[in-house]
Amino acid sequence: MTCSPARLASNRTNAQASTGPRTEAGKNISRANAIKHGLCSRTLLAEDQKLIQQRTSEFFFPLKPQNEYHVWLVGELAVCSVRIDRAERMERCLRERNSLKAELVWDDDARLEAERLGGAIGSRPAEIVEQLRRSPVGCDWLISRWSMLAHAADGAPWTPVQVALAFHLLGTPMEFREGQKPGKILGFNGDVIDLTEKESDLARREIALLIERREQVLPLDEVNRALTQVDLLDESNPELKNLRRYEAALHSKFRWALRELRYVSIYFKVDNDLMMRQISTPQPSPAAEEPSAASAPSPAPAPAARKKFDRNAPWDVDCPHPPFEIEPHEVPADGSKPNLFKVLLTRQEKREKKAEQGREARRRKAEKLRA
Repeated sequence: MTCSPARLASNRTNAQASTGPRTEAGKNISRANAIKHGLCSRTLLAEDQKLIQQRTSEFFFPLKPQNEYHVWLVGELAVCSVRIDRAERMERCLRERNSLKAELVWDDDARLEAERLGGAIGSRPAEIVEQLRRSPVGCDWLISRWSMLAHAADGAPWTPVQVALAFHLLGTPMEFREGQKPGKILGFNGDVIDLTEKESDLARREIALLIERREQVLPLDEVNRALTQVDLLDESNPELKNLRRYEAALHSKFRWALRELRYVSIYFKVDNDLMMRQISTPQPSPAAEEPSAASAPSPAPAPAARKKFDRNAPWDVDCPHPPFEIEPHEVPADGSKPNLFKVLLTRQEKREKKAEQGREARRRKAEKLRA
């Protein structure tokens, strides 16, 4: 299907208006759009690079990866640990900020939330009215709207827009507004219990009910503010909920990587079993097989001591299932057995150095092009 010349010209004009940021400052801002807080994003924060490399080196020796897949798992464990520490620091800062906000701007935040809810009252009138009635500031917002309607009704009848606002404040469904007047109170059988004819009387009646409602919910609001100030009320904070969800996902990923590392590793499966068989199997002596009647009974041999497993000992490259091939330049000059996890650590450092050189070359190339 071909495009008409007018449509083609319109597409070209629209494309010129959506080219993205053009200034260097705008490009730097757009680069950070995918980073967010750095907890579950693929992009690492710049200040975490050195810490992640240090954490990877710290995890390398106790975990002893045997192949490239294990090395990747150790790197994932390091990244998860750094992000878990970041989540804990963020939670502490978030709790301190919430406590300070509850002490200084509690009412201001409540008014802002009431304005946000009131702005959407036309979409879900009954739900939003009930939410506003649960706080003193929400009741104040409803009282202010009814006060405006009462003042407007003293001079002239309500306009269609004001009638619609009255229906919103009463929580009347949209299906039952056509041809009706606001202010009817119906019973369970559909009979009219109360009908306020004058619009000003309806507004003042609702104001009196809201003033009474405000006095009822005021003690609850004071308790919530006091609990937030002492950091004992956090279930209503969406930021804290999201942070805990991210932290739980990081802990799950950390446990998965640790299980995968221990399950796949030949080191944990073969060498431990071999060590336990050597400790638990006693070696019979020839004298014990042919005892002499003239000789005195020898004391029972002491049980073999349970040796402590040394994780820092070098690995045996002559194991029946070698984890990977050793390059000729990785064999020690004195002919001794190479330490496998040190070999893997050296390989990882070379890869990181090569990647950093590639990034530096790309940065220099970009600076040269911009110049």
